[in-house]
Amino acid sequence: MNNEPKRILIMEDSDIFADMLIGFLSSSEYSIERAVNGFEGIKKVYSFMPHLIITDIEMPLFKGYQVTRFLKSRKNTKTIPIIMFTTLGEMKDKFWGNQAGADFYIEKSPENFKPLKDAVKTILSDENEIDFAMLERESKKINDNTIIETVNNLLDSKLFQTTVIGMLNELSNKVQSQDMVIEGIFRLLNTVCEAEIAVIIIRGSGGAMYTYSANHARFTNEAVNDFLQVCASDFSGLFPDFQAASNYVKHFFQAKDTRKKILSYISVPLSIYGENFASVHIANSINEYFNPVTMENITVFLGAASPVIANALSMRELLELQKNTRAAFARYVPADVMDDLINGSAKKAYNSENRNVTVLFSDLKGFTAISEHSDAQSIVDFLNTWFAKMGVEILSEKGHIDKFIGDAIMAVFGAIQTLENSPVNAIKAAVKMLAAMDVINSSDTKLSRSKIEIGIGINYGECILGNIGFKNKMDYTIIGDTVNLASRIESLTRHYRYPLIASEYVYELTKDKFLYRKIDNVRVKGKAQPVGIYAVYSGFFGAQGKVLRSGETTELMAVPSLMINRNTLKNYNQGLQVFYLREWKLAQEYFEKALETDNDDYLCKLYINRAAEYSRTPPPDDWDGVITFDEK
Repeated sequence: MNNEPKRILIMEDSDIFADMLIGFLSSSEYSIERAVNGFEGIKKVYSFMPHLIITDIEMPLFKGYQVTRFLKSRKNTKTIPIIMFTTLGEMKDKFWGNQAGADFYIEKSPENFKPLKDAVKTILSDENEIDFAMLERESKKINDNTIIETVNNLLDSKLFQTTVIGMLNELSNKVQSQDMVIEGIFRLLNTVCEAEIAVIIIRGSGGAMYTYSANHARFTNEAVNDFLQVCASDFSGLFPDFQAASNYVKHFFQAKDTRKKILSYISVPLSIYGENFASVHIANSINEYFNPVTMENITVFLGAASPVIANALSMRELLELQKNTRAAFARYVPADVMDDLINGSAKKAYNSENRNVTVLFSDLKGFTAISEHSDAQSIVDFLNTWFAKMGVEILSEKGHIDKFIGDAIMAVFGAIQTLENSPVNAIKAAVKMLAAMDVINSSDTKLSRSKIEIGIGINYGECILGNIGFKNKMDYTIIGDTVNLASRIESLTRHYRYPLIASEYVYELTKDKFLYRKIDNVRVKGKAQPVGIYAVYSGFFGAQGKVLRSGETTELMAVPSLMINRNTLKNYNQGLQVFYLREWKLAQEYFEKALETDNDDYLCKLYINRAAEYSRTPPPDDWDGVITFDEK
C-alpha cells in the first residue's frame, strides 16, 4: 500500500496551463487528476481521494478559496494539504487564500514551477493523517445539492467577518504606534474592498488632528489634493466645533501619473462609546462601486476597527503627555529618578547610597558688581543664556546639573549615570564651558563692556546620593566633604587667578590624559586635611607634537585662557621642586626664568614673592608647604 503513487488533484480551468502543470509534475510517484472548476473539484475529492490538492483561485462555479474553505471546514477533508497556485498575486487574494485555510500560497509563474515541485515533494513525503476510509463513507452522503448548500452557507461576507476581525485583533497589539495601526487598517481595508484611495482623519485632544492617506491606485497629485479637500470638508461637517491647532499628515503611497478618475466615494464616521472621533473616506474609479454587499463588509470592518484606532490614539496621546511631562520635570529631577517614579519604583528613588562621583562648581567672577549697573531683565536674559550654554556642555559629557545657586552651577558626573572615568568627563565639560564663555563674551548678550570670567573647581570622591527634604519638598542631590571641597576649590580660582582648578584626586585619575601644573597644597576652611590643587591646560602655545607624559596629544580643544608656554611650565616645575626643598634663591631663579617666556604668568610671580619672603624669614622646621585659607 505504501508503494502506491500519491494522488494529486489539480483544480485548473485553463486547458493549456493544466497540461503544463500535469506534464511538469508527471512522475511514477504521483497519480494526477484534474478538475476544470471548483464544483467538480469538490466532487473529485470524494471520488479520487487525493493526498494533495493544487488549486487556482479564479475558477468557474466556485472559486479556489471557497473550495478551500469548504474542505477545511469538514472533519474528514480538513487534513488534506492544499496549495494555492495562482496568477492573482495581490495582497487581498493571498489574504482570502490564507484565511480560508490554504497550507501554501505560490504565485503562478514560470520561475515558481520548481518551488511548487519542491513543495509537493516535501508535503507528500510527510505522513498526513488523512482518514480515507471515513472520507469514502462520507462520499455516500455527498451529492450536488449538499455541496451547493454547504458552500452557500460559507458566504464570503461571513468568512470576512470572522477572518478580518481576527486580523484586527492582531493589529490591536501594535497600539503603541498609531502610524503602524493606521497602515494596517489601510491594508485590511483594501482587502475588504477595492479602496483605491482612502483617507482617515482623526480628531485628537488639544486641537490635534491626524490625517492619513493611502493612494493604492496611485492617482495623480491633483486628484489626491482634490480628494483630500473633499475629505477635510466632510470631516469639518462631522465636527463643526473642532478647531485644528496642529495637523499631523502621513501619506503611505506616493502619487503617480494615471488616467484613472475618482467616480465613487463614501464617508463613514468612526465612533467609540457613542461619540464620533474620526472619519474614513474611501473612493474608487468604478462608478457606483459601493453596492449594498460591499457597504455591509465595510460597515462591519470599520465597526471593529474603531476601538483599535481609538486605542492607538489614546496611547499616542498618553506617550506624548509622558514625553512633555518628562521634558518639563527633567529640568528639576534626574532622568533615572524620574524613570523610577514613573515606573512605580518610588522606594528605590527615595533610597540613599554612597557613591564615588566627580563634582564641578562654576561661578561668575564679579557678577554682583556688574549686575548692580544692569536692569533686571538684562540680568535675567544674560543668566538664561549663560545657564543654557553651560548646561549644554555639561550634558554633552553625561553630567547632571544638580542645582543653580544664584549665578553658580553645581554639576555632578557619575552619580546618575555610571561612567568609566567621571573626572575625564568633568574636565572635558569644563573646557567646553570655558570655550562657550569666550563665545558669550564676543556676543551682544554680555552685561559688561569688560570680559566676564568664570571659575571652575573640580573634585572627586565619595558622596551620599539621595533625596533630601520632607514629604512636600524633596531634592535629589549629593552631600558630603567631596561637594564642599569642590566648592572651596572653585573659590580658589580667584586667588590663583586661573579659571580651571582640579583637586589631587582628579589629577591622580587623569594625569596621563590631560596637561596639568601643580599650583599648591592648601587647607581650605572646614577641612583639616590638606589637598593638592592643579591647574588644567588644554595644550601648549604653538604645540603640534607631544603634549602629555604618555607621548600623546591631549584630547581637549584649544582654549586661549587654558594654554601655557612649554618652557614656562618646565622652569616652573623645576622651581617648585626646589622650593619644597627650601632652596629659596634657586627656586626664585627658576621662576624668574619661567617668566622670561611668559611675563604675565601669575603663579610664577606668586612663588617668586613667597621664595623672597621665606629667604628673609624662613618657615619653621616642621613647615609642610601647606597654605591655609580661613575664608570660603
